Amino acid sequence: MSRSSGPTAVGRGEGVEEAERLLQKNAEWAERRLRDDPDAFRKLAQGQHPPFLFIGCCDSRKPLDTITVTRPGELFIHRNIANLFTPGDVASGAVLEYAVLSLEVRHIIVCGHTRCGGMGAALRGVDGGVLGKWLTPVRQLAAQHADELDAIRSPSEREDRLSAINVVAQLENVLRHPCVTRRLAGEGPPLHLHGWVFHVETGRLEALPLPERRWLKEGLIPPVAEGDADGAANAAGVPNGAAS
Repeated sequence: MSRSSGPTAVGRGEGVEEAERLLQKNAEWAERRLRDDPDAFRKLAQGQHPPFLFIGCCDSRKPLDTITVTRPGELFIHRNIANLFTPGDVASGAVLEYAVLSLEVRHIIVCGHTRCGGMGAALRGVDGGVLGKWLTPVRQLAAQHADELDAIRSPSEREDRLSAINVVAQLENVLRHPCVTRRLAGEGPPLHLHGWVFHVETGRLEALPLPERRWLKEGLIPPVAEGDADGAANAAGVPNGAAS
């Protein structure tokens, strides 16, 4: 395919070489990958079958393939500020439908993180511009849990607690999507949902306890089928005995 000539970057000021270094690093990575597996990219070009849909924040300190030790083709990823899955958002809805219906992922992970700038902005009441509009659900969530959050004296710990609350809230939004409801009802392969928090200060991922009993009561998840093994997770991937 022919390409027209012209600059490979536009803008003003110094620093264009920073992006050029990324291109060089990419070339070096591709060469190393081919030394390890000469067919690596040929196999990737044949298609993708990732087991995981990962919904996470845009934060640069959370390199998903690095912290999960995964390789290309294992994670299908959607990222946005504050790892939101907002009803009516076309972008996240399209990602979810494609992952669940076409790729038939087996796991959906909503992952927040500590020291999240989105949580901090919501707690400070930032409501201007596109960012303020986007963070409206997080501000509403903070208001709903104001008593608990106000009792936390440390601002960073308050943000971290809101981050965990937000993960569970976004999972609930995912559970309400029709394509997820159908999969959990038995249409297609098994599906499990998980809520995680990445601790920036330690590098560790934490799996959050999920409100299984409340979700069962509200009809967000189906009950464990009779005859399932003791201690098995229910259809939403929530461990039996999880927090209510």
